[in-house]
Amino acid sequence: MQSETHQRRPDPAEPREDFSHLRYSRGYLYSLDAGVRAPAEHWESVEFAGGTFHWDPRSAMAVARLGETEVLVCGHVVHTGHRTHDVGEVARQLVASLAESRGRFLDDLEDMFGQYVVLHRSGGAVRAQTDASGARAMFHDAEARLLGSHINLVGTTAQAPPSRIAKWIGDTQSFDMPGRATEYEGIWFLMPNTEVTVGTGQITRVGPRPYDPLTVEQAVDAMLPQLEIQRDLLLDQDRQILLSMSAGVDTRTSLAAFSGHYEALKTFTYSKEKLKGDATSRMLSRDGQLAQRIAARYELDHTVFHLDEEESAPPAFRDVLAESSPRAHMRKLAWVYHRKLSHDALHIRSQVNGIGKWHYGHLMHHAEDHNLSAERMATLTKHGRALRKAKKPRSAFHPGIEAFQEYIDSTQLRSVPNGYLLSDIFQWEHRTAYWGLAHLVESDFTFDTYSLYGSRRMIQLMLQVPESVRAQKGLFRAIIERSEPQLVKYYVNGKKWRAPDRNIPVAEFQRGEKTYSHKKALQKENADLKKKLAQAHAGLQELRAKESSGDEA
Repeated sequence: MQSETHQRRPDPAEPREDFSHLRYSRGYLYSLDAGVRAPAEHWESVEFAGGTFHWDPRSAMAVARLGETEVLVCGHVVHTGHRTHDVGEVARQLVASLAESRGRFLDDLEDMFGQYVVLHRSGGAVRAQTDASGARAMFHDAEARLLGSHINLVGTTAQAPPSRIAKWIGDTQSFDMPGRATEYEGIWFLMPNTEVTVGTGQITRVGPRPYDPLTVEQAVDAMLPQLEIQRDLLLDQDRQILLSMSAGVDTRTSLAAFSGHYEALKTFTYSKEKLKGDATSRMLSRDGQLAQRIAARYELDHTVFHLDEEESAPPAFRDVLAESSPRAHMRKLAWVYHRKLSHDALHIRSQVNGIGKWHYGHLMHHAEDHNLSAERMATLTKHGRALRKAKKPRSAFHPGIEAFQEYIDSTQLRSVPNGYLLSDIFQWEHRTAYWGLAHLVESDFTFDTYSLYGSRRMIQLMLQVPESVRAQKGLFRAIIERSEPQLVKYYVNGKKWRAPDRNIPVAEFQRGEKTYSHKKALQKENADLKKKLAQAHAGLQELRAKESSGDEA
């Protein structure tokens, strides 16, 4: 076996006033065209499987070869099955598995956590995947001759024209681009649970594994060892571990995983206390105060960033951020990260946990089919208030509906094993991966991001417990009760966190209308009734006026 490993370098380039040393931080670019160059001088390159792989050395990279079989891993990786965080060891284990069989290779990927991409060659075919939640994104052209981490990097390198739905997010006030579509024509986003074949662009579904119903107790029994192994491997890396604390269920679940090792954590919260009229600001302030109480209770090293008091990011920094991510999350927060936190840190984020919280289930009607149509996917990505205000929804949504249908067809979404709700798979593959991308790209300018629930096996375990329990966040409560039970006593969203009542039907937790079309019909019916009521009221006033004039006579 041949292998080479390049360890990460936190700050591989000299800082520049225009912040060009941060362009496409932690990114990569793979091309079959030898003429394609890296976007920055400090990036490194390696020949792999007939092409050239360029990457920012802020990320580790390793290649392993065994005969005609090759594997490349780039990013931050923890493998709980092999109990290692060494990217070189992970690559060597993967190439051995792939040389044995493709099935064994896919099994090996189930227990990989982190923010990474995997390219591999076997039997003459070269294929690529992202991590389980797409935390290290992948965009590619139609034939997948060009793969890269950032949409503008791939789009501009391919010299692709703007797509006809480039303004989708602004025009429809949606959270993210529809389906696999991007701002560039012919450039596509690779979903988690899928794999792309280099040179053809063929998409193959590789997950999730067959559904196996579990009780909460069974799921927790399987998850706790995975959390313990990760905790030990993360602590072994001699890196500062950051945990952003909102005091919500997700961050409490991550905090509980470090029970007995809180001295190794640095926690932080951000707030916008001066914007008291803003609902988001009120929520951040409320949760920030609770986070401080929890931090004090467990003697955590905790910092609060008051964003309304922080200086704004310099224009040059914002420009580099915008190049990396067309959709902004919070530019000022990214600047605070970069100025005030360690560039060698590992940031524990908890957004992957949202896959297990039945997000879209809450938004849907109890009689609605979870076997989502392309149109329903399009409406689920919109803000509720914007959805109500849409004047011409069909015409505005039509390009997005086509894009979601392409996602359904190209990824063989309907082939997901029976038992999984497609609304959950949609949350996993689209909302978590695509909508969450802007958050991660802005963090990439400073540190690696990590999720304790970010392997395919852990996500599948979250989805295999009863819906009624997930609707009440019961799985995470059970994990916390087994790890740090005092944490369940703090309020959640301003309310007491009660144990799940398994006798309550899931319909009680659904607040959505049956369909978007049904909603528009009801709105029209309501408008008609209001018009008739107004007419009746006017008629009544007229009758009263006539009666009054008659009495006077």
